[in-house]
Amino acid sequence: MPIESLLPPLIMLAMVIVGLELTPADLLRALHEPRRTALALAAQLLLLPLLAAGLAVILELDAIAAGGLVLVAAAAQAPVSNYFCVLGRADVALSVTLTALSSVIATFTMPWAAQAGFDLIARDSTALQLPAAQMVRYIATALLLPLAAGMLVRHLAPAFVARNRGRMQWASVVLLAALLGSIAFDQAATIAQRLGSLVVSSALFTLIAALLGVAVARLAGWPGTQALTMFAAFPARSLSMATLVAVGILGRTQFLSFAVVFFLVQAAMLVPAMLWARRRVGAATAAGH
Repeated sequence: MPIESLLPPLIMLAMVIVGLELTPADLLRALHEPRRTALALAAQLLLLPLLAAGLAVILELDAIAAGGLVLVAAAAQAPVSNYFCVLGRADVALSVTLTALSSVIATFTMPWAAQAGFDLIARDSTALQLPAAQMVRYIATALLLPLAAGMLVRHLAPAFVARNRGRMQWASVVLLAALLGSIAFDQAATIAQRLGSLVVSSALFTLIAALLGVAVARLAGWPGTQALTMFAAFPARSLSMATLVAVGILGRTQFLSFAVVFFLVQAAMLVPAMLWARRRVGAATAAGH
């Protein structure tokens, strides 16, 4: 089966499972601290595409690596950030709220953010052109509707969802593995040719984005657990959203070579960092007693 036909159904099913973990309260939680939520979302949506374009220019990435980096940076916050926060004992509720709202907002901002990034990295007079209206409709249909369907199932059958939460979490892992495996198999040659630049750009984006998240939290005077949430939230980008745009809108499956390497490099960096933070929190708590 062509990867263009395989990926969208996998992503839509994965988004249904993500929706099963969300409730309307996760979205409404932002109303309790609107300034904090707005700052976190605005900083992500504005700073990260600029960071991606800057890295693409400084590192002199080729069109495939640069395009993949820009698409990933312009996407919403990824649900995997919630698991990073669980590992580090950060503010998981804040991460869930940011993830849910980011998915909604990025549906409308991603076309403009990605287009700005493509314009900045264009080496000649022709940059990739994104059909904004078509892109919004496509993302809303393939991401937001399945997400809403999952939330509706949870609302109508909370006991069923609670009983099967473990199975659904495993299913999400299997779907993620299938998604990454399909892309890696399809783009093996592209990844092999550009592995060095893909690894370096992924690592630098992850590191700088994480530090930007902490800087925003510190400037706003947020406590340590929420600064740690921002450390995980800023670099974690929705590969589902980036994949849909690359395949369904641009027809550039080669951009997905960056997405696979990005996920693996980021996991290798953030998982140990969050576990280290968890140990520090545990040690500080023990010392306090």
